Amino acid sequence: MHTLAPEHEDRATRSLELVELELALKHQNLLALGFEGTVLEALEQVNGRLLFKLRLDGVDDCDWVAAVALKEQSHETFALITQESESGSIGVEPIETSHLPVAGIVTAFAGLISTIECPR
Repeated sequence: MHTLAPEHEDRATRSLELVELELALKHQNLLALGFEGTVLEALEQVNGRLLFKLRLDGVDDCDWVAAVALKEQSHETFALITQESESGSIGVEPIETSHLPVAGIVTAFAGLISTIECPR
């Protein structure tokens, strides 16, 4: 397994959290753990959290997508982890530069989860 960065994105502009996540994903055994296990193990290493995962069945050349939140100093960075249909490669991209339609709901979904988790 290897991790791919989006071609249109300059690696110098990627946040440290996204780079750490890419590295954590790269060191997982995708065949043994499957997509969800790989994502969860990597998130545990970088103190990230899974918001949701969806099976895309080849839509936009992706079989799986997971929306994740990564804690930065005072705010969270949201990203998508994708598994490509043909190569099976795992990729990470910030939601701001993603071409996947699901990227548009990540921030709202994270806000909903925060509201539900917040004690009253």
